[in-house]
Amino acid sequence: MTGGWATLITKRDTMNILLTNDDSHASPLFRFAIDFLQTLGKVTIVVPNEEQSWTSKSMSRFKPLSLKEVWLQDHAAHCLDGTPADCINMGIYHVCQDPPDLVVSGINIGVNTGVGYLFSSGTIGACLEANIAGIPAIALSQLLARSAFQAWMLQQRLPEDELSRLRTQTMSLLEQVFETLLAQPDFGQQPVTWNVNLPDTAAPDWRLVSTVLGHSMYGSVFKQVGERFRHESGLVHTDMRDHADETVVRQGQVSVTRIDIRELAQTIVPL
Repeated sequence: MTGGWATLITKRDTMNILLTNDDSHASPLFRFAIDFLQTLGKVTIVVPNEEQSWTSKSMSRFKPLSLKEVWLQDHAAHCLDGTPADCINMGIYHVCQDPPDLVVSGINIGVNTGVGYLFSSGTIGACLEANIAGIPAIALSQLLARSAFQAWMLQQRLPEDELSRLRTQTMSLLEQVFETLLAQPDFGQQPVTWNVNLPDTAAPDWRLVSTVLGHSMYGSVFKQVGERFRHESGLVHTDMRDHADETVVRQGQVSVTRIDIRELAQTIVPL
């Protein structure tokens, strides 16, 4: 453990962290986040009962929600039959005894890079809900090799050897991510989202790279099956600029993109 990291833990051991995940509590990567964040402070979990990918920042308007307490191995958690943004609003105003200092969403299975996914990701949507409440947030997403991602999609499991490798790598990467972000003097006063994408295999000389949201867009996300249509990710138009998030994470680096909802529509255009 680095000296800087040890110092941060000492300073932040009373931090209140609210954690959610759009892949639900069943995701094996969610356990990584729980184990890591417990080294930083008190972790309160409010997480969807079922996977809520692609739900963006949608919230339940007409559906009454049920909240129940469960145990995730050795950690108490609250499960909600709603969206990730529902979970954060519920957590901030109805579950947490003290206001959270930080919201963390993830670790998502698959990257969340590019403008198209900013506006569709439940992982990022949860963080934007935190920002509306004036709380900083970190969105964590994990790039997977195609074979591992397909195993998850088809079988809802990851190979044990891959899971072990990812756990070791993830703990190392997250240590540097949080050491860097939490060390910023104004971190707790800025209600922004830090969108962090972790590489499948970190480069030997990996580093944190400040990136922009790439201009990556998707096409049709529906496939006709009989008389109905089912969700199926289609062709993605990827932004391959050197400083775009997608490019950086696929080079084995950790992509970190600052998203500030207060900066939206700040340009006045004469009509």
